[in-house]
Amino acid sequence: MNRASQETTRIDASIIIPFIIFTGVWGSTWIVIRDQIGTVPPQWSVAYRFAIAAVAMAMVAKWKGQSLKMDRGGLIAALVLGISQFSVNFNSVYMAERLITSGVVATVFALLLIPNSLLAWAFLGQKPNARFLWAGLVAVAGVALLFIHELRSTTLAGNDIAVGLGFTLLGLLGASAANVYQAGERAKRYPLLALLAWSMAIGAAIDICLAFAVAGPP
Repeated sequence: MNRASQETTRIDASIIIPFIIFTGVWGSTWIVIRDQIGTVPPQWSVAYRFAIAAVAMAMVAKWKGQSLKMDRGGLIAALVLGISQFSVNFNSVYMAERLITSGVVATVFALLLIPNSLLAWAFLGQKPNARFLWAGLVAVAGVALLFIHELRSTTLAGNDIAVGLGFTLLGLLGASAANVYQAGERAKRYPLLALLAWSMAIGAAIDICLAFAVAGPP
């Protein structure tokens, strides 16, 4: 095997293996969310989830040798990510799954690349090509057909499905905003794991306040 082939194999492995892990994690998280729904209010489910995750991520950051100290700019970045990703996104998803099936929510989130690309174009100057725009239109049409099928086959009220879709799109927008912000220069100044730990901690604090306001004490 020549050097070029070795480098190609190495690059392919560096892409494929993380993709498989990422797909496995995201493909199973919807099952976990489904099992959480109905046991406790969704706002408290989100709060518990990221309170635990913040501690776990802080431990991973320390294990990897990353300092958890953050300056004012780092805390602002963590606040933005905490609100958009770990509060708006997940609270919306949990609310959506009380009204529509988790598989439909997961399918809509497969469109995440579209708002990611549009926001990256608007804020990072990364213009998508024509092929992407046509592929995005096909993907949106496919999800629209899925929702038409859902409307025809479900016993739920049309209003519930519409509200569920609204929460799903709000969650999608929150996740996309967080992704694009994290790709910006301001967020990339800070160690990723430490930034995520602080983001989850801030998000958990916001989620706890929201849970008290909406659902009452745990």
